[in-house]
Amino acid sequence: MLHDILSLIVAPILVGIVNKLFSYWLDKSDKDNNH
Repeated sequence: MLHDILSLIVAPILVGIVNKLFSYWLDKSDKDNNH
């Protein structure tokens, strides 16, 4: 039960962090390629 609640809370947070890092890295690489 507790594990289910933890996964429900932690999974979206992890996905959000990974999404932010990935988009930031994409923006950085795009800027590097443009110059």
